[in-house]
Amino acid sequence: MTINITPSRSKILYNWFLPTRFFKRRLKVSSIPINSEQEESLESIDPNELVEIINSRFDVNPTSRINAVFGHPDFLPFSFLELGVRRGTAVCRIVRNFSEPFRQEIVNIVTEFEQELKNNNKDILTRQEIEEIFSISEKEQGFADDFFSKIAQASPSSVLQDPERFSKLLPIPLATGFLVGNSYLLTNHHVLPDEHVCHEIIAEFGYDQDGLGRKIPPIAYKLDTNPDTGFFETNENLDYTLVKLQDKPVDPDFSILGRAGDRFGWITLDENPTRIAPPVDEVKIKNLQLDGFKIKIPQGKSMLGEPVNIIQHPKGKRKQVILSSNRVLEIYKQFVRYEADADFSSSGSPVFNQQWQLVALHHAAVADINDSNITFEIKAEEGVRTCEIVKDLKAKIEQYDAEANLGIEQKSNSRAQKIRTFITNFVDTVDKKAENNPTYQATTSI
Repeated sequence: MTINITPSRSKILYNWFLPTRFFKRRLKVSSIPINSEQEESLESIDPNELVEIINSRFDVNPTSRINAVFGHPDFLPFSFLELGVRRGTAVCRIVRNFSEPFRQEIVNIVTEFEQELKNNNKDILTRQEIEEIFSISEKEQGFADDFFSKIAQASPSSVLQDPERFSKLLPIPLATGFLVGNSYLLTNHHVLPDEHVCHEIIAEFGYDQDGLGRKIPPIAYKLDTNPDTGFFETNENLDYTLVKLQDKPVDPDFSILGRAGDRFGWITLDENPTRIAPPVDEVKIKNLQLDGFKIKIPQGKSMLGEPVNIIQHPKGKRKQVILSSNRVLEIYKQFVRYEADADFSSSGSPVFNQQWQLVALHHAAVADINDSNITFEIKAEEGVRTCEIVKDLKAKIEQYDAEANLGIEQKSNSRAQKIRTFITNFVDTVDKKAENNPTYQATTSI
């Protein structure tokens, strides 16, 4: 689809809330959008892995109630819906209480940007755009009018100059995240680039509404920043960050709930690379066969990309899900691209297959950007394959063990042990059978 955007809308999509030192450097690789020209730099999936994915679609798993088998009817058991709800309880909205130094950085960015607009004889940010940037529509009724009171219409961004007024915006929605263990939270690196911002981050679970549209008050958890009990691992290239939450909610009245995963369940990371399949046409099949691979697809047949389901908080809104117009377009070694609707604050959302198995961590939109007339066409959405995240975590263990043995880094041994504990308790590696693993399915007592 083609979207007409104002310069400010473009800035919004490039993610306002990165620290300045990351902001300009990551303009083309931030959460939304990334330039489609980057496709050339993506490493192709290994042909052996692609063949394994294709051929797995012709094998019925007798232990699974939900199968994705080529040529079979697309019926799904009614429990498919229930399982999706259970998965969704582990998804949270990530918000941030920006400190004064970071507020000043935002003000500086806005001031610099508006000066640039003025120099080019373009309109500065409107009140509507400010409201969109900071998800003001999610505040209580009447908040916006009160927030902008006594602010000149000609310069609505000046509302950010006053620290006391700005504090009324807090916390500000940033992204989506989800539990992958009883206290472990996964989101994007561009959302949590380093440990310095962790003390400002809050994960809000149950930020949702019921069937009558009534808003449900969320349960908030802070991140565990204690060096001994906390956890922080990140990878900029794979755009993921794995952190740990505190054991009790922020509100002491809810302390009886204990750890977030005890209440909301979690979604298991899986190292199995065959959980989602790309489209396969006759040309691709023929090329694989010419390379000596045995393909189970009948002669003259092709295979559509499988659908993906995405649970997210777009623009910081109440939890939403994508269940249609959502087929996989291509799978690369580390990333998967698909059709789907997403927006800023969708970054960090879990991407599932039709069996509600986790296959990717949503992180970007792919766009053809036309700077001349300020439009861009979104070609696809993109997620990081979670099987690659598992591989990276395992590689980190080897790296930290090596550093500890060489005496390079004193904390390496502790970090290696923390990752090892997480993987042992909560991750389905190639050595485990996912559907028989007791940690496999997220559970909830809601």
